[in-house]
Amino acid sequence: MQNIYEKNFNALKIKDPLLAISLANIKPNEKFDVFMDKDPANFNIIHKSSNTPLFIGKPLEETMQKVADFSAYVHYPYLYFYGLGNGIFYRLLLGNSQLKRIVVIEPEIEILFIVFNLVDFEQEILSDRVIFLYSKLCTYHLINSLFEMDKKSKIYSKVYDLHIFNPYYEVYQDEILKLNQFFIKAIEHGVISIGNDTRDAITGIKQHIQNLPDALSSPTLINLVGNLKNRDTAIIVSTGPSLSKQLETLKIIAPFVTIFCIDASFPILHKNGIKPDVVLSLERVEATARFYYDTPEEAQEGVVFAITSIVHKRLKESITKGIKQFSFRPFGYTNLFGFHEYGYLGIGMSAANMAYELVVHSRFKRCIIIGQDLAFGDDGSSHAQNALYGSDEIKPKPENEKLFTEKYGGGGEVETTQVWKLFLEFFEKDIAQTPYRLEIINATEGGARIHGTTEMSFQEAIKMVDTTSPKPSIKLTYPEQNVIEKNIQIAREKCEDIISYGSKQKNRVEKLFLKVAKYTEELEKLNEQNNLEKINFKKLSKLLDEIDEIKKLFDEKKFNDYFVDAIQSYIFHQELDIAKLLVKNVKDELQTQAKQIEWIYLHKYWLFSLAGGMDCVIEIVKEGMMDWKK
Repeated sequence: MQNIYEKNFNALKIKDPLLAISLANIKPNEKFDVFMDKDPANFNIIHKSSNTPLFIGKPLEETMQKVADFSAYVHYPYLYFYGLGNGIFYRLLLGNSQLKRIVVIEPEIEILFIVFNLVDFEQEILSDRVIFLYSKLCTYHLINSLFEMDKKSKIYSKVYDLHIFNPYYEVYQDEILKLNQFFIKAIEHGVISIGNDTRDAITGIKQHIQNLPDALSSPTLINLVGNLKNRDTAIIVSTGPSLSKQLETLKIIAPFVTIFCIDASFPILHKNGIKPDVVLSLERVEATARFYYDTPEEAQEGVVFAITSIVHKRLKESITKGIKQFSFRPFGYTNLFGFHEYGYLGIGMSAANMAYELVVHSRFKRCIIIGQDLAFGDDGSSHAQNALYGSDEIKPKPENEKLFTEKYGGGGEVETTQVWKLFLEFFEKDIAQTPYRLEIINATEGGARIHGTTEMSFQEAIKMVDTTSPKPSIKLTYPEQNVIEKNIQIAREKCEDIISYGSKQKNRVEKLFLKVAKYTEELEKLNEQNNLEKINFKKLSKLLDEIDEIKKLFDEKKFNDYFVDAIQSYIFHQELDIAKLLVKNVKDELQTQAKQIEWIYLHKYWLFSLAGGMDCVIEIVKEGMMDWKK
């Protein structure tokens, strides 16, 4: 039979192998002593050299007082703490069924060892209801992954706080501040990634539907990746100010490396006599098409244009030579069609992020990055010389609005923008999650530092390239006509289901919205007449139950696949405020009734937005399919 430590340790080996390794290597009783009591929940831990106890008084009494103090957080589904203490507080907190997850960061590995010997957390570790982190292993990417593993935790961003367990842990103030910044940065990244403008998503859905027949007639992403396998060096070419100084070297090495070029760099490379192997586009906007129609046709010959299914049709039509190869971005509305051989690239937000994903999927041995400044040049330029939209397409901000990040090579900061910073974070996240040993060299020689890369001059980097034989050409194959026709029919049936299922669910939402709107009108009349005692709370309770039923749609895979990508931006920002109300603790019936009234008002607009977003998706799918007939 396993003892408590073995149960906790084996659970950690499954959920957090790095922490398990750290625990396996510690020497017990090196820094701390344990003082037990007759009551196993009343034990203290004392730091040997300073003779400082975790608890000044009786541990159990202090723990019970802390539990009482946290009664105000009884409705919080997600809580974050610095300091494990003796673990009893968290064992008691987990008795609250409303609590979905506790994250506990502990700076002393030996305290984790002690607690895991005395308190059983096995089931909660396995179910992710409690996540223990050793602070020395905490990185920004680890903290960010907490919000990625449970998407609902983002909704509670506005009520986030990093609670310090007790005064003992205040000596770790610098580390607490650093970790708190990681949390804030991760929350900001999550919120910005979702955005606040649903038009982008709606445009993406429309253009994905429009492009489906062409996409399903193109070589698959699997076919492209297969052709790129067993290659040595990839170079990703972006359009930062530093690119201009790298072009001469790139031209020399071009015959021996596979060049992945973002669309904005394509005209620049052509002007300098360089032909890329793969050009990537993932944007929805029409302006991106200019990189192709303003470049001579002969520049396109022999090039693979790896474009996503959401690009503007003018971009698609502007590529008249070479090979167009479509892939799907990892959205619900692309995944639902089931054409997985065309997916999924473009989880990041730039064509350079997409290029890196393709390099990783193709298992290159080495990836060299150039022109990836993600910052303004010393002269204030935002892009390379001869960039189609000008080297000063983006202007630096006024002094009081400037945003900075660590500079390439370290030793200072460079000015960036919110969008570039987001691209940078996606790059660093992708690099941290690369599933094999890939040599990643940042030879940009300027701009922002990209953590996880080796900084090296481009001249030094290309010395590693094998120049004994030229790279092989990329030879893609198109699907058979009967496969194309079958897939287009599957796509048609799926679009028709979006329309029929969506119309049915939208009608449910609209009916409830009208009932809620009528009820809030009644409330306002009673308020004007000073007759609030006549509020029908039974009717209110019934409406709240009906809202909960509508919210269950978000637990259905089909609903999420069909609609969430399009509506999440403005629904999410409303949910942030709804979450603030949800966690609000009420002490009596009057406060409960006030909370219910506030809840119904918040959901009046929520229902209106939901119905409007669903209607927009339905109409846009119909509109996109009309292009098929043309």
